[in-house]
Amino acid sequence: MRKMTLFKLFGTNLKITTKIIHMTTRYKTKNYNAVYTKLYEINALKLVFPLQQFHRKYCFQSFRGDETDSDSEDIEQKRDIKSTILQDNNDILAIKISECKSLQEIFDLLQNNKNKLNWKNISMAIAMVRELQIIYYRVCMFEKNLNSYITPEYNFENILTNNDFLNLINLMEEHYEFMNIQCLSYSLLCLHKIGVDINSTVSLKLSHKLQKILLISPVEEIESCILSRFIVTIVSHRDLLGLYILKDIWPIILKKMELCDTYEDIKHISICLYNLPWFLNKSVMDNFISKIECNLLNKPQHDEKIKCVVKVLRLINSPYWINQNINLTRSLLLSLVGAIKHIALYDMIQLQMIIVKQSEPYELFEEIHNETSKWLSKADVDTDITVLRLLSCIVPSSSATQRKHIESLLRKQFLLNNSFSHLCIGPLFNIIRNLKTSDLEICNAYWSSVLDWLISGKPSIREHHKLLRICNRYMNFNNNMSGTYRHYKFENQMINWLTEELDYGVSAIIPSKFSKIFSFFISYPNKNIGYDIPEVMVKKVLDTVGQYNIYDCYIVSKGLNTAFINRKNKTALPMFLDQYVRLCTALNKRSLDILNQEPYLSISQLNSLYRGYNHRYNVNEPRLFYKILERYKNYTSEDFSSRTIRELTYNLVASDWYDAELLDKCLEYFIKNHKYLLAENVEKILTLFFLYGVNSEKFIEFLPYATEIINRDKFKMSGLNFMRASLALCYFYSLSTSIKDYLFSVEFLEKLEDELNNCYAKATYPLKVRQLLMILNRAVCIDYPEFDVPWFHTKYCEEIQSLVPKHTGSFYLEVEKKINQLIINKGYLKSNSFSPYGYKLDFELILNDSKQLKRANNNEKLILLLLNEKDLRKTDNEMRGLSKLKQRHLEILGYRVIWIKKSIWNSMFMTEPEAKLSYLKSLIWKKP
Repeated sequence: MRKMTLFKLFGTNLKITTKIIHMTTRYKTKNYNAVYTKLYEINALKLVFPLQQFHRKYCFQSFRGDETDSDSEDIEQKRDIKSTILQDNNDILAIKISECKSLQEIFDLLQNNKNKLNWKNISMAIAMVRELQIIYYRVCMFEKNLNSYITPEYNFENILTNNDFLNLINLMEEHYEFMNIQCLSYSLLCLHKIGVDINSTVSLKLSHKLQKILLISPVEEIESCILSRFIVTIVSHRDLLGLYILKDIWPIILKKMELCDTYEDIKHISICLYNLPWFLNKSVMDNFISKIECNLLNKPQHDEKIKCVVKVLRLINSPYWINQNINLTRSLLLSLVGAIKHIALYDMIQLQMIIVKQSEPYELFEEIHNETSKWLSKADVDTDITVLRLLSCIVPSSSATQRKHIESLLRKQFLLNNSFSHLCIGPLFNIIRNLKTSDLEICNAYWSSVLDWLISGKPSIREHHKLLRICNRYMNFNNNMSGTYRHYKFENQMINWLTEELDYGVSAIIPSKFSKIFSFFISYPNKNIGYDIPEVMVKKVLDTVGQYNIYDCYIVSKGLNTAFINRKNKTALPMFLDQYVRLCTALNKRSLDILNQEPYLSISQLNSLYRGYNHRYNVNEPRLFYKILERYKNYTSEDFSSRTIRELTYNLVASDWYDAELLDKCLEYFIKNHKYLLAENVEKILTLFFLYGVNSEKFIEFLPYATEIINRDKFKMSGLNFMRASLALCYFYSLSTSIKDYLFSVEFLEKLEDELNNCYAKATYPLKVRQLLMILNRAVCIDYPEFDVPWFHTKYCEEIQSLVPKHTGSFYLEVEKKINQLIINKGYLKSNSFSPYGYKLDFELILNDSKQLKRANNNEKLILLLLNEKDLRKTDNEMRGLSKLKQRHLEILGYRVIWIKKSIWNSMFMTEPEAKLSYLKSLIWKKP
């Protein structure tokens, strides 16, 4: 059994289909034919191994949680290790090692030739161990959940305790001094990827040796791939030693950046810079951007160029730089239009993540969606990490039918098996989060499996930065589900681990770490952990808040907001309310300090500051609010992007604020870049203008483009978003016939029904959709009679009317009392009535030629409506869009509408005797 090869085990146990699925031309097969032949030869059952399935599982990274990469992960070089690390090698033993098909075969070769071993053999052996590990993770990890026959003795999960592998490590320590720079860098990276601790003796020896060579070698002679391998490995230190090493290598990278002029060099320098965000500044990035513009833009398509563009895009879309080079990002993305079918799937997945972050351009978003959908439709959707990665790309832009299919696939693959590999955790999170499924079984299965993996795994997977990443995922997941989902066992265990980290780890003394722990800790109270926040934690925040950056303020504010919502039914919590006010006040002060100290914040940073302020909605600070808005005035339309505009419109709606100048800048960007926009972003700004009932010259100019985009994407938008956009277009008299036809079609109503059946917030979402559908039906019937759309909400309105209680507020009762004093004949006055099409009317008067009303028109129908603060814009105290729409519709129906503002009714001059009666008279019997 011990001599049975790894692949022979796989051949016996894997679920292998007996039909070869031929690969299309876009899949690169030249390096896999030999692998396929070898697998067939050693397959005990001589079954046909499906080449596409093998390729699909083999051609991607191992997804072991690494956030870095290097040239060793490139697909084309996967099976050609000899030319990668030993270009001119004619060593017979090294060649034999490179052709090995299993770990045992490698170890047997080393054992049988132990007296002839040299540094070339050792380098090749460690490289091949890494190659076989990649195959193991990509081909066999999922079947392991279903086939317990693969024992730990034969897998890679325990390779670090394997005696043969440890002997190989000892051999490397003996021979590393003789290795050339290429082998040193490759071996060091392979050790890191295999899982050898970077602080182990062998890794330290290799890194110190490589560091010395790099420091004394002329920059011109150093290959950029060597630098990228070294950086990727050293960054994993996550300690001062790593930074100490990197500070000496940084000047070499800068010099190499000045010299780079090939796709290969730019790609590897991008990898280096991406992994060294602490060293980057605007000057360095500007120099690198110049290199990109000279060497990438307006160049013909080429495989190497495409891979280079992907790495560059990942760098310039990293958190700090994402909004610094918007035009370049768009140009690079658009340069890939038409070439997606030639892009390797892993690169396509990375591209999709970038596009989702940017929320544009439409052309590439659509092309990637179509290509991945085609690929999935041909693929054998077994438990496969590649399929999951592709699904995670597709879900955000999927139709309701596609989402339903994806949900059934998840239910089949993971609920029935009741388990899944930890490799699925990342892509599964993105899928389930974006699905917003109402199936709690899927959600519970996911978070239970994450918890089981954390509990049963090695202590290294529970390091504080990894726990905090998972905590952040849970918070985002909970937020996407509108706070309706809770997994109490997961929350309690995470809080136990975080408490332990605060007691014995370093997070308690690092503000950015403590802020994340504090945010999670306070967000999810229950009867086991209590509802009060430990005062010692509150004091810790208050003492260190002066060291918080923008993101720290945001994350704590987000936690406070969630904490407040989850405690809103707990009225007897005076201690928590006091803590909440103190923390919000301190965060407001810190945010104000940041604004005063940092004159050059990016739009993204300002958006985070604004959103953090909105999260502290119960503790307002007007100075901070106006200063944030004022800072936006420093930007032009060129500084914005679809993503930043989307975040800004969210913030403006959340704070209930309309800023004409600021929104005109957003509209300038949208008008200039209208062909790149996604419908969901257009809907957000349409809805904002409708909510506030305003427009501008820029908005009127943008409306035709908005109508075109909504019409283009109407089949892909969610029902709620499509109806919101349609209502806004209706309000501004821009609803097209094609949008109307789809809106009131059986196809759309069936889609809406599916959404309601599968929505996650069944207590609120269906009511919201039904109400909006009624409002939209009413608006089209009244504003567009030429469309001949029937009014099919009569019964619904009658049901709603029967449930509407009569007004009992002091404002209403006082107005009613004064009107009754004016109207002698009570038959001419109706209270709490309804108009045709279901509008609620506060007071309805019929004026005729009676003695009392001799100056009025014959049988004039007059409506008095009350305006509370929520019906008015905070900026100028004018009516919102819904109130204006109501007035317009009532006037079309033949009513004269009079509004009475609560602020005026309760103002100082109304305290005089008879003032309110005189005011009502002047409104009702207004002189023509």
